[in-house]
Amino acid sequence: MMIADSWAQLRAYPARLVAIVLAVTLGVGFLAATAVFSSTSSAGLRSVAAAPLTGADVYVEATEEPSSGQWLEHVRKRPDVASANPSHARTVQARTGGQRLTATALTLPADPQLRWFDLASGSWPEETDEVMADSAALSDAGLDVGSTLEMRLPSGETRTVTVTGATDLGFTPLAGVDMQFYAPAAFFGDTAPQQALVRVAEGTEIPGVAEGIDSALGSGFRAVAAADQADAAATKFVGGTTEMTAIILAFAFVALLAAAMVIANTFTILLAQRRRQTALLRLVGAHRRQVRALVLTEAGMLGGLGSLLGLVLGSVLGYVGATLMGLAGGGMRANPLALLACVAAGVVITLCAAWLPARRAMAVAPAEALQDAAAEETATPGHVAGLVAVGAGAVLAVAGGVTGALPLTVGGGALSAVGLLARLGTTAELAGANLRRAPRRSATTVTALVLGTALIAALSVAAVSGQATVDADLDRRYPVDASVQATDGSISPDTVARMRDIDGLTRVEPVTTADVEVTAGGAGEPVPTIVGASPEMARAAGEEQLADATADPPVMLLPPDRMSALEAADSDTVRVSVGAESRRFRVSGSELASVSAGETAVVARKVLAGMDLGTETGTVWGVAQDGADRDALSTAMNRVAAQDLGITVSGALSERTDIANVLDILLNLALAMLAVTVLIAVVGVANTLGLSVLERRRETALLRALGLRRRRLQATLALEGAALALLGALLGVVIGVPYGLLGIDAVVGGKASLVVELSWGRLALVVVAAVGACVLASALPARQAARAEPSEALTG
Repeated sequence: MMIADSWAQLRAYPARLVAIVLAVTLGVGFLAATAVFSSTSSAGLRSVAAAPLTGADVYVEATEEPSSGQWLEHVRKRPDVASANPSHARTVQARTGGQRLTATALTLPADPQLRWFDLASGSWPEETDEVMADSAALSDAGLDVGSTLEMRLPSGETRTVTVTGATDLGFTPLAGVDMQFYAPAAFFGDTAPQQALVRVAEGTEIPGVAEGIDSALGSGFRAVAAADQADAAATKFVGGTTEMTAIILAFAFVALLAAAMVIANTFTILLAQRRRQTALLRLVGAHRRQVRALVLTEAGMLGGLGSLLGLVLGSVLGYVGATLMGLAGGGMRANPLALLACVAAGVVITLCAAWLPARRAMAVAPAEALQDAAAEETATPGHVAGLVAVGAGAVLAVAGGVTGALPLTVGGGALSAVGLLARLGTTAELAGANLRRAPRRSATTVTALVLGTALIAALSVAAVSGQATVDADLDRRYPVDASVQATDGSISPDTVARMRDIDGLTRVEPVTTADVEVTAGGAGEPVPTIVGASPEMARAAGEEQLADATADPPVMLLPPDRMSALEAADSDTVRVSVGAESRRFRVSGSELASVSAGETAVVARKVLAGMDLGTETGTVWGVAQDGADRDALSTAMNRVAAQDLGITVSGALSERTDIANVLDILLNLALAMLAVTVLIAVVGVANTLGLSVLERRRETALLRALGLRRRRLQATLALEGAALALLGALLGVVIGVPYGLLGIDAVVGGKASLVVELSWGRLALVVVAAVGACVLASALPARQAARAEPSEALTG
């Protein structure tokens, strides 16, 4: 009977309940997407990490650098081994089509049964100048089967290779490089292998073979079952997804919180509109518990419907997200218990959100409910508990920023967000006369907007300040922005000329270098290279003391950690051994001695020239002008590097590009997830205005009868939506900015000094977007209000 009555209510007013279903769908969809994404990506990471081991039975590795490949021959000669293939992995530099790629070259097993992929097109590589790669990676690099590219090996050898084949891996390798190539063992020459993949003979037990190989090879080697090694490799990579899952779940919690507010708001309005019906039920003998149960049954049915829709939508989006990130190689995976928990969470959230409005409505006496006019809501002062929650959350957030504990900062922000629910009871009074009639309802709608915009503002501020902090830290650690080193010999004059042609580099200079051991006071490992810089470059790098070549004793810049090992302070005079010669220098710690690949000792060019060490120009330094476009400079330096495989590029520009890419990925992912929260909040605004139109039909009719035009009526509702959005967005920005700064300070705390930088344009865009979205959300309720004729509305 209860279910039938609830179903009748739902069928009678379906349009009024769309917002509840939509809010639950979005919130549960967020949870389900997180669950499916986490399971699918974890399975995908496992398949990626374990892929090279899938065809092997035993994995063997040298724990120390082997002197030769004889150990592999011993393994091959064992009667319980069917085949043993070496496994090499080398980082190489490749050049093609004017771009330079950092790639990994992996061994393609000669035994077809040990290969973890099939040939999609072309042929398997067999010669020293043949390679293959994944089809998608080749396409991204502008390559295809038959393409040639120049490749520089770690040995310094430059080799032109041909792409003979392609495979479809179905996943993105976890290599941290631009792409992976697969080549036969001959590609790696006589290099002693450090790993091997073993296939055991028929009729033998894998654990026994692994133990036998391990015992026979002795110390310096390790042999385990390939399945065990695959599990260890997979666990290593999968563990890195735990933090991402936790962050996504935190966003999902906020989305559910916003959904709960929309649901509570909707039920508050609906029950206010059903006061007469509730009173009649009470007068004919229905108990308060029965009426409350009727409302909660409605909520449960709506929550169940929304949760099922959210489950389907979230599962699809979670899998699509994992696929776009290249983490769905293991297929779609989902924990059934996790999905069931998502549905249960949606139903429970809906019931909890509906319980308080139901309890409040049941407290109204039947006689009062039968009155013509519903009693207006009265604004209630903020609860003490809410104030305590806001304060405690702020303290936790500050503590997290001071100690560098990001979870503490996030937890404090969440606690403050919950406290806002109790503290914003009267803020909506600023939204206009119509909104002041129902301050609690308006406050709940505003709070949902506050949560979404505060998080977006916090992330925006964290991203901008984070990038400014990174730039300042890189400027401190890298006195020169670009450092190019020759692998052998001197830098080509063409490379120097290309660097000098880059707009934004105010000074480019080849610095003289000498490969000679420099030892100060016998402390620590010797510095292998000494660099001579001109006075102009010294000044451009901020090292005025180095510009004075006549100083006696001359200045030598050493890496800061080397100064610590010397227990020497800046300007101390120590005796330094430069090759076979011993001289006195005034030493000083400087990051300029660490900007190139490896540590160096830096002196004035004239001082180095006087040592007669046979110097060459093996390094070029470049200093960017103030305000230069760092992204454009990085792109230009990459083009320079693509023209010469005999150089390596380091410095602030290359490191900044890597960090900026990571920040952009995280920011875009977070903003995409937070869009769900804002969407829920906008749905709440539309629902509030839509149900408000139903409440004010008589008032609207009277205004229309007095001459108010439809456009003016629509404009009134648009202004109500704009007032709610403006209030919520401004409060969100005010709250989000400090929490964003605390969050980024927790991340960089102890590593770099926080640089506060606000993007006022981006923050203004957040406010404008929120107002615009809410004004658009008011369009449908406004059309409904304006479409009603005065005579029709007065008879309702």
